[in-house]
Amino acid sequence: GVLFRKADKALISYPAGIKSSTYTIPQGIAVIGDSAFFACSSLTSVSVPDSVTSIGDEAFALCSSLTSVSIPDSVTSIGDAAFHSCKSLTSVSIPNSVEQIGTNPFAFCSKLKTISVSPEHLYFATIDGVLFRKADKALISYPAGISSSTYTIPQGITAIGDGAFSSCSSLTSVSIPDSVTSIGDCAFGSCTSLTSVSIPDSVTSIGDYAFDNCPNLTLTVPRNSYAAEYAKTNNIPYTYPDANDWLNN
Repeated sequence: GVLFRKADKALISYPAGIKSSTYTIPQGIAVIGDSAFFACSSLTSVSVPDSVTSIGDEAFALCSSLTSVSIPDSVTSIGDAAFHSCKSLTSVSIPNSVEQIGTNPFAFCSKLKTISVSPEHLYFATIDGVLFRKADKALISYPAGISSSTYTIPQGITAIGDGAFSSCSSLTSVSIPDSVTSIGDCAFGSCTSLTSVSIPDSVTSIGDYAFDNCPNLTLTVPRNSYAAEYAKTNNIPYTYPDANDWLNN
């Protein structure tokens, strides 16, 4: 009952109604298509053969029972939100072959605690389980299952990717270093416990809905900064770093 496309050896659609808990993709398949396993909530494990080179956008999104996916060393690209809302996934390893990763593939993976890559990886790195892209020094994915309430982005990181902190509900505070210049769309979306994010003067770009559904958040922004204007324009509560320094105000 699984649909394939012959031209590019792609798996297009695995019907969500199949009740099997495991599935082995046939050897020879090269592409896992966009939304191929979308909302296949019965699956706990999918075996991917080493013929597969790409995993499409939302390929495994809403596979809520999926606990295990082994990404083989043949895969070169992982699409946008590829594992979005895989709420049972606890860890994932990115092989050295992967050259491209789209918008946070692991957003809303509420039990994901760590993303791992080899120290020798040419394109990506992890620090304390958080995924970074080397080329533009961007933070791509902060696993939503990390239980820490605070996080300080490492000095030297220049960008916070689209959806990078999506649904990280344990976080109450994030500190952004003055090496960061851009914050992506929905970067902190649905960080429902977030009360404090400190944004430096170096940030000159903040995307749409960057702080959407953060009901408890107050931004700390420098006076006359891009971030201050963003907060005003988007009706986000904000304060200044020296707001309590009454003597010098």
